[in-house]
Amino acid sequence: MKRPRHLRLVSTFALGSLIAFVVIGAALSVVVSRQLRNRQEASARFHAQFVADSILRCEFTPGDLSGPVSVGSERYRALEQFVDARIISKPVVRVKIWARDGTILFSDEPRLVGLRFAPDDDLAESFAGETVGSVTDLTEGENIYERALAPKLYSTYTPLWLPGSNGPPAAVVEIYQAYAGIQSEVDRLFGTLVVTLLVGLSALYLILLPISRQAGRTIQEQNETLEGQAQKLEELLRTEQQRVADLREVNRLKDEFVAISSHELRTPLTSIIGYAKTLRLPEFAEDPASRAEFVQAIERQADRLHRLVQNLLAASHLDAEPTRSALDDVVLAEVATEVVLGLGHEGKRVTVTIPANLPIIRADRQGLELVVANLLDNALKFSPPELGCELGARAEGDTVSFWVRDHGVGISKEQLPRIFERFYQADSSRTRRFGGVGLGLSLVKGIVTGLGGGLTVTSKPDEGSTFTVTLPMSGTAGAEEDAAMERATA
Repeated sequence: MKRPRHLRLVSTFALGSLIAFVVIGAALSVVVSRQLRNRQEASARFHAQFVADSILRCEFTPGDLSGPVSVGSERYRALEQFVDARIISKPVVRVKIWARDGTILFSDEPRLVGLRFAPDDDLAESFAGETVGSVTDLTEGENIYERALAPKLYSTYTPLWLPGSNGPPAAVVEIYQAYAGIQSEVDRLFGTLVVTLLVGLSALYLILLPISRQAGRTIQEQNETLEGQAQKLEELLRTEQQRVADLREVNRLKDEFVAISSHELRTPLTSIIGYAKTLRLPEFAEDPASRAEFVQAIERQADRLHRLVQNLLAASHLDAEPTRSALDDVVLAEVATEVVLGLGHEGKRVTVTIPANLPIIRADRQGLELVVANLLDNALKFSPPELGCELGARAEGDTVSFWVRDHGVGISKEQLPRIFERFYQADSSRTRRFGGVGLGLSLVKGIVTGLGGGLTVTSKPDEGSTFTVTLPMSGTAGAEEDAAMERATA
């Protein structure tokens, strides 16, 4: 019995798409595997070049490279100890230094020192200034003592220039690295890719299969309609034209959505992507501490995205409407409680010390909440987890002062005058790792100034910082409100 036309169409589509997916998956696997291997080998060459340029060139002297270093000499023992301590560690297993004529001037394997072999193309290219790497041929005579180091090695020739030398290389360094490290990283990444690819293609195939069945039935019904009712052709054409118009509108909305989303998310996601890519570098493959640190950094970046957007909106509001906010009587203790609760688990690290009889202050409640939230967020960010931070307050004359004290890295005297500048951050390894875009303190300064208050900071490096905000009490804020209005509209 002849099968219906739409069933034949579905079968053909299913078989054809399956073959296409298999071919695409195989081709992608081959290409990506080759790219992963090339990238890992390039990383090995870069490591060898770094060893030569940054370590060996500072230790070896022209006298060491004028001829083979005597194995029994004190100088050889000193160089061998230096190489063993600074260079020979996983994945590096052997170091050789070659003269132009093929003589081994130095090696951590003393039996190789002074031996001479016919210069090969890699050695010649390296003396010409190139860094060359390849899988080691362990059958060659020069590699006789490397055969027991690993089943497979990757050797890199890189030129060695001594300090102050502008001419040709003084020698060539050959670094042997165990290929197992390169292969394991390639296998790991390739395995992840294969699983992802299989799952993705399988899901896509399963999604498209019922769609193709539905499309086949639709086409069959349309054919029957066209064959039996030619008079409805015009109506069908109008329907199809409307469908095309709808698809174009959907496509336009999709493009607009992608453009807006890309623009809004690119900047914060770049940091997350950077940490993720760093995790894939071979030097972090067996470093659980660094990997955990980077994962935590990714979580911090994502967790702070909401606060960043909130601060940007508040800063935009300050720029767009530099007018006086609606001032009310505000109980500082209530604001502090709401902000600390909003911090969630991190709020447990905040010690609040506010007197019960603290006078009511005159301020914009929403702005004050933003001030307290930013100061606490800043303090928690720089304080060790076991110490946390403190929020306290006191009355002084006709004003109320509250402060936030952390126990973090502190701020140097040189940086203090600039910390309230928008987007300013101290460019040091201790502060840069905490993230942020330098907007919080600038926003705090703008809000406090707009409320007619003052903001000061005291800090000692490695001891912590204290930010103090002074605002007028309720009932004494008339003059302060007028002054704040003048400052906001100036």
